[in-house]
Amino acid sequence: MSGPVLSLDLGTTGVRAVLFAEDGSQLASAYQRLEVRFPAADRVEQDASDFCTRSQEVMAAALAEAKIGPGDLRAVGVVTQRSSVVAWDARTGAALAPVIGWQDRRTLERVLELRALGLPVNTLASCTKYEWLLREDAEVRRAAARGRLRLGTPDVWLTHWLTGGEAFVTDPSSAGATGLYDAGSGGWLPAALELFGQEPGWHPQIVASNATAGVTDAARFGAAVPVAARAGDQQAACFAQGVTAVGDAKITLGTSAMLDRCTGNEASEAPPGAYDLPLWRLADTAGGVTDAFCHEGTVITAGAAVEWLQRIGVLADPAEMDAMAAAARPGVVFVPALAGLGTPYMADQVRGSFTGLGLECGRNELVRAVLDGIAQRCADLAEALAVTGDLYVDGGLARSAWLLQRLADLSGCVVLPAREVESTARGGAALAAISPGMAGDPLPAQQPAAVVEPELDAEDRATERDSWRGQLERWLATP
Repeated sequence: MSGPVLSLDLGTTGVRAVLFAEDGSQLASAYQRLEVRFPAADRVEQDASDFCTRSQEVMAAALAEAKIGPGDLRAVGVVTQRSSVVAWDARTGAALAPVIGWQDRRTLERVLELRALGLPVNTLASCTKYEWLLREDAEVRRAAARGRLRLGTPDVWLTHWLTGGEAFVTDPSSAGATGLYDAGSGGWLPAALELFGQEPGWHPQIVASNATAGVTDAARFGAAVPVAARAGDQQAACFAQGVTAVGDAKITLGTSAMLDRCTGNEASEAPPGAYDLPLWRLADTAGGVTDAFCHEGTVITAGAAVEWLQRIGVLADPAEMDAMAAAARPGVVFVPALAGLGTPYMADQVRGSFTGLGLECGRNELVRAVLDGIAQRCADLAEALAVTGDLYVDGGLARSAWLLQRLADLSGCVVLPAREVESTARGGAALAAISPGMAGDPLPAQQPAAVVEPELDAEDRATERDSWRGQLERWLATP
């Protein structure tokens, strides 16, 4: 059948349901915040049942706003945060432990041990989190002993829940963020499973990003609707913006900031501090599949730094950021490393810092420094991944015109912000719309909302960037 497509987009701090008409227009949307807990230093946890409860609420709200029922939908697509891990009991369907968030650094000691052996692992990947759960959580060990353990990233958990426990699947874009994926075979890497003490049966089947993997549980959802796509949030944003040609690049300014540069249909070696990851696997009506890959770099703390400003009372409303930054005196520098310093440094132990503070400084200066630090780190990503053309941008912080201009100035790229800053949801719907056998037309790629040209000349840009690199080098050298 033809009809609207519903995209369920579960991020780190919130979940959104968006309904798209066949012509690509947005019919309705609903949003709920998710609880994020910080129970101890370096620990970030969430509640798997909260994922489901909030998802059900936003889907119902979006359908009510559009005045349609679940049976009117053509398909559902699922897009989620990556690398966070969920453990549950296959028989009861109940979560066994808190979700360990992708920002969680409890496995840092293990990561440093593996790096000393020459293995390119970081605290963001799922693999050491899975290992930690099996070692430290009695309920997880008990389920494993009984042959009932299931492990997965949030896309696996939500798809399993949506289908009433029938589907246990993921796609390469999320599997690639676990540290257990084999790009050569397109499946799980046996040597990695063995290294981290994992059984293949604990992990989901890897299917195409646009494969239909069961239908929604009619008792829970109100109708049996094809669950026709699943993808990691960064890759879905690329698909939504048409970042598909070699060299195309997109940066999502969300809780973190992640830059993905399309590299083609085969895996390739990424620059230092970056990772070669799957973008997606597309199935066609003839039964074939096509894989696409990217190089990805990460600013671990982006939007999370702005939320931190709100939490400590410096910023009342993110809508005020641009005016505050414009009114601030320059000179304060902020290194946004509240959960480590990502690409290209991969210094997990580094913490954030302000320098240049004086008695004349106030809230405006702190807000400006945080936004400028995010822009500088994003320019680090563009430099590390050799982005020289246009840079597509989305994510919540893309609403900041001040930040977008600084990103253009510091990277030297023409910045193209998306019309829908939360474009991950559109990517999930677009993938679902091209599931083999799906009736109706593909959703068109969205066009940029603006063109932000660099205003800083090359000499001034080089001066600012040299100063920033010097600041980072001094901070990294601090014992």
